[in-house]
Amino acid sequence: MHKSILFLVLLVITMVCAGREVVNVDTLSTDAAIKSAEAVLKAARKAGHYVSVAVIDRSGKYRLLISDNNAGPQTEESAKRKAFTAVSFGRPTSNLTAAAGGAGVTIHDIPGSLFLAGGVPIAHNGIAIGAIGVGGAPTGDADEQYANAGLATIHL
Repeated sequence: MHKSILFLVLLVITMVCAGREVVNVDTLSTDAAIKSAEAVLKAARKAGHYVSVAVIDRSGKYRLLISDNNAGPQTEESAKRKAFTAVSFGRPTSNLTAAAGGAGVTIHDIPGSLFLAGGVPIAHNGIAIGAIGVGGAPTGDADEQYANAGLATIHL
């Protein structure tokens, strides 16, 4: 009898401890990624710009990557790196440009990052769960304006 109780206690402890090794991670739905990218493209087209849009999750996995008709070949990489940078630091890339400069090793040296305006994090409960990156407008400020148009469609 004691062995059965001890076995059940150990089983419950194992199950409780095992549950701590698995976590749920909030991520953006596919529909939300599509809707946000559509808003980005619409805002850019209205201004006469052709851009690329990258929507990524917290781990940097692409939820969506699309280049508009006539977007330049460099715009896709720019959008990807801006999204990566925004989710990595949990801040818009425009807020990070000053920290990327300076002598010696800086955050600018992190592979895959791009410290130009146009990347905005997607936050849920105070944590960056993804990001939108835009590349291709004549200025980073315009890229960021379009990224924010996409962000405005996401209601978490």
